[in-house]
Amino acid sequence: MDIKSAVVLVTSAGSQVGSTLAYHFASLGATVVLCDKSSPQLQHTYQLCREISEQVYQFKVSDHSLQSIQDLFEFMDQRLKRSPDVLINTLTAQAMPNIFDQQASDVFTQRLSLMAATMFSFGQATAERMRKEKKNGVIVNVISHPEYQDLSGFDNATSMVAGFTQSWAKELTPFNIRVGGVVPTLEHDNTHWAEIQDELIRNTEYIVSNDYFSGRVMAA
Repeated sequence: MDIKSAVVLVTSAGSQVGSTLAYHFASLGATVVLCDKSSPQLQHTYQLCREISEQVYQFKVSDHSLQSIQDLFEFMDQRLKRSPDVLINTLTAQAMPNIFDQQASDVFTQRLSLMAATMFSFGQATAERMRKEKKNGVIVNVISHPEYQDLSGFDNATSMVAGFTQSWAKELTPFNIRVGGVVPTLEHDNTHWAEIQDELIRNTEYIVSNDYFSGRVMAA
C-alpha cells in the first residue's frame, strides 16, 4: 500500500504508543485521523502531528460502542470524504490481579473484557466499512504497556492480539483486507522504551506497506 495516499485511522491516539504511531504516519505523508476518549491527551497528539502535517484530524469518541464508531465514520465522511484505508488498532495492556486476590475474578473479567471489546469493536466496524467499499484495506493490532515494571497483563493481551489477528485474517482475506499484529517482547524493560518504539514503528510500517503480509504477529 502507498502510505502517502492512504487514510490512516489511529485508535487510542492519546496513549504513548498511539501518539508515536500517529506522528510517524503523519511524517510519511498519510492523512491521519486520531481518535480517543481522553480529550487532553488526544489534543496533545493532534498538536504534535499538526506541526509536521496539515492532513491530520481528531475526533473524541464517548465510548467504544458501535454508535460512537459510526459517529467517527460520519465525521470522516464529512471532513475527508473518505473512509479508512488503514486501521492502527492500538491497545494498552492493563495489569492483571494475582490469582490469589480476593477480588481477582471480577477485576480480571472487567479488564480483559474491556481490552477485547475495544479491539474487536474498531476492528469489526472498520472491516465492515472496508468490505462494503471494496477497499484493499489493512488492520494492524498493536499493543504496548504503560509501565514495564508490571507485565502481569501482557501475556493475556499478546494472546488476544494473536488470536484476533489470525482469525480476522482468515475471514477477511477473501475481501482483500489484510490483518497483522505487533507486540513488544517481554524481555524489555522501561529503560529500553526508545528501542521498543523504533521497533513498533518499523514493524507497523512494514505490515502496512507489504501487500503480502497478513495473519501474523511481529515482535518488537
